[in-house]
Amino acid sequence: MKLRIWTAVMAAMLLIMSAAGGIEANFAAGRAVKPAQGGEAVRAADTGRLTLDYKPATAEIIVTDTASGAVWTSNPADREADRVAKGAKKMDLAAQLLLDYVDDQNKPFQLNSFTGSVKEKQPGWNKVPNGVEVTYSFPKGGFTVPVRYTLSGDALSATIVTEGIKQQGKYKLVNISLLPFFGAAGSANEGYLFVPDGSGALINFNNSKSSYKSYNERVYGGDQSLDYPSKTDSKEAIRLPVFGMRKDDSAFVAVIHNGAYQAGIAAEVSGKNNTYNNVFSYLNLLEFETNLLLEGTLNEKQVTRSSQSMSGGVNYEVKYYFLNGEDADYAGMAAKYRSYLQTELGVKPIAAQAAAGGKQLPLLIDFIGGVKKKGTFLGIPYNTVEALTSFKDAGHAADRLQKDGIVNLSIRMEGWAAGGTKDEVPVSLAAEGKLGGNKGFKKLAKELDSKGIAFYPVVDPVKLYEGGNGFSKFWDAAKGISRAPVLKYDYRLSDQTKNKNLKHWYLLKPAAVNEALDRFTAAAANGGLKHASLQTVGSMIYSDFRRDSQPKNVTGSTWENGLRKAQSNLDGLLFEQPNAYSFPYAQSLSDVPLFASGFDLEDEEVPFYSIALSGLLPAYSEPINLSSMPRRYLLKLIETGTFPAFKFIANDSARLLGTEYDSLYSVDFNLLYEDMKGQYEQLNEALGELAGQAITNHEKLQDGVFRTTFASGKTAVVNYNNEKAAVGADMIPALSYLIR
Repeated sequence: MKLRIWTAVMAAMLLIMSAAGGIEANFAAGRAVKPAQGGEAVRAADTGRLTLDYKPATAEIIVTDTASGAVWTSNPADREADRVAKGAKKMDLAAQLLLDYVDDQNKPFQLNSFTGSVKEKQPGWNKVPNGVEVTYSFPKGGFTVPVRYTLSGDALSATIVTEGIKQQGKYKLVNISLLPFFGAAGSANEGYLFVPDGSGALINFNNSKSSYKSYNERVYGGDQSLDYPSKTDSKEAIRLPVFGMRKDDSAFVAVIHNGAYQAGIAAEVSGKNNTYNNVFSYLNLLEFETNLLLEGTLNEKQVTRSSQSMSGGVNYEVKYYFLNGEDADYAGMAAKYRSYLQTELGVKPIAAQAAAGGKQLPLLIDFIGGVKKKGTFLGIPYNTVEALTSFKDAGHAADRLQKDGIVNLSIRMEGWAAGGTKDEVPVSLAAEGKLGGNKGFKKLAKELDSKGIAFYPVVDPVKLYEGGNGFSKFWDAAKGISRAPVLKYDYRLSDQTKNKNLKHWYLLKPAAVNEALDRFTAAAANGGLKHASLQTVGSMIYSDFRRDSQPKNVTGSTWENGLRKAQSNLDGLLFEQPNAYSFPYAQSLSDVPLFASGFDLEDEEVPFYSIALSGLLPAYSEPINLSSMPRRYLLKLIETGTFPAFKFIANDSARLLGTEYDSLYSVDFNLLYEDMKGQYEQLNEALGELAGQAITNHEKLQDGVFRTTFASGKTAVVNYNNEKAAVGADMIPALSYLIR
């Protein structure tokens, strides 16, 4: 009798433990798994390519790549032997989450999931399809954060389930770092960390740079709704939500699949806080803004405000793809990301246009039309428009280019709309009268189209310089944390402070941006236009801190819907300085990043961005004629397979005096035509047959010498040195290249 009662009690306890996640009996691998004891792991999923194991005692995960036998763990297995990490930094090594949070006075604190959850309150866990979900409770901070790990094919998905995040008490979450030590490499490992700084950069393992600032940058840049009194440094933005690691003979590339608009990427080298090299991402939930009150008075003071803690209602998901053998390098990572863009985001390859008589390198010419200029009448100042390039001028320039055999051509035009540049947000085809008016504009568009030249009028649906066309700074501007309309300035090159001598602007609230996009692209389609060039919307993201605050994740989703509709109205959109979210809606890209920031921590600059987009979307450079080192810039285009672009005005440069563009130099089309033509012909000779091909490999041969391999098997070897370089049996002259 006692035995039967004891058996019934034990059965009931087992049922309770099973419901609580203490026992897992039917995982995705399709077999019963023995309950974990102590540090034992249980099999959570098996795709054939990857297996996922979970250790309930420590909440660690282990991913095994069956193709190579490589084992990737959430935490270093030998962390107890670390002699550098002390105190909390030692405990961080056992964590899957790092939390940054503040109290009601904005005082900062930190917690890790090992000391804050695992040791305080064992995380609950339960089976989900193809994986496991772990719920971390942090009694000290009053937080609950669920994390889901699943496998699919060759990818691990790590997801912060934001709808399950709970915040109680006086504390507010700022950042949640996800798997900060996944795959962390020790001093015995060889390889590097990849960070998407501009074009891309590598940080070598154990590079003895622990005294330098760690890499920590926000994806797509900081929140532009915040007030920045000055730019602290000049740096390239993160335009791709991706990072990676090569570790000995294996690698992973991680893509922030959901929630990238509020993400950041961080990397550290051994010797700083511990003996490991690691790269990871984090979800940002809270923004801060410092404002000056009573500026310029004796009572001036700084006040720091914080926003609400917001996720934007989007799960934060990072997909880790695992690479082996020849694919386990930054070129392989970029190729995998290119595949991701196609399979996950639906980006379709757009072949470079073929010219009569064979392949010819595409060329983009950017003309500045009308710009604001101050004039006087009887001593009374007024604003007028200075015509720098009329519609007839642009047509004549296109004719001249085609007559000289440059037929794979696109023309972009800024300042074409009524009022010129920095005027009302265009929502129609009303053109500037001094350039030729509506009639001249439509004639130009029709003539270029008949000649096979893509015409891209420039529109900026984000910056509100002048009220009008249904938009007002009082009703349609985004709000900062202080609830004031977001007012923006350009920054001086000399001291990086706000330049209040140049025209300021307001950021339109995201819904108004969509309205402007829809109105203009619909009007353009009705007027016979096929293309448009969009500024800012593809390169900048920001929150709207109104009473019902809209974080960046919501803005991103709003803009995706707007760009999707704009794309349906026209045949093709061109994006300047494009972030990855614009790729599914793009026909062309311009001003793409070809350089990294050169942070002290970084060791090598790599063309990850160019490799990833090669063979997928046509990518144009920044204007070559505005480069301070045009020869080296031409070589960079050859190394990266980037198409050339130039910025011109058709009239004398003296007309720039007294305008906000008087700092431009080398923009006179007629004066610089022969130089431009010669540079284009040189690039066409090098890249004409390779235009539109995917880059399959890129490697550094020696200092200043790089080799790029294209899909056809042809290679471009570029020598940036001021002296010749020997590459095998070939000798590459100084500042030159060789196509094989």
